[in-house]
Amino acid sequence: MTTKLPVVRKEQENVRESRQIPTEDDDLEAAIQRCKKLVTKRALYSAGASLVPMPGVNITVDVALMASILNSVNSEFGLSPREIERLSTDQRLQVFAMITAVGSSWAGKYITAPLVTAVLKKLSVQITATQVAKFVPILGQVAGAGISFAAMKFIGNKHIEDCVRISRLFSQAKSKEQA
Repeated sequence: MTTKLPVVRKEQENVRESRQIPTEDDDLEAAIQRCKKLVTKRALYSAGASLVPMPGVNITVDVALMASILNSVNSEFGLSPREIERLSTDQRLQVFAMITAVGSSWAGKYITAPLVTAVLKKLSVQITATQVAKFVPILGQVAGAGISFAAMKFIGNKHIEDCVRISRLFSQAKSKEQA
């Protein structure tokens, strides 16, 4: 007799697969709200993984969560490579110039684990503090969870801010073209 395992369905996010760069204020605000909700949810997952008392577990989870957050935010703002590719050549050039002007490291790129790992290495203080905190029973785990949550929120919200700035610049350029 075989035992059936429960089917775990992939969590459905409120972020759609393919979008255009939001140029209307209402669309932009809706994208911001959806992305902030996503970032908070994933930051909570990161904090939960930090509560696991095994050093190294949360780093693996954080890399996967961060890649997911950054790719989802890019897609939500129409700034994934796939959405940018759909733009006209002139618009693509404008978007890449805007990404450069804003200084975003992640917009317009497909985010992979090695890229996230490189970013997390820059945040090595957070990683080290989280790992060291795990060796202090209970309080250390709680502190590690707080650090992971804060770092994930900071990076996710910073990326949202960058995408908003790019969207606004794109909207301004589009308005000038139509005038």
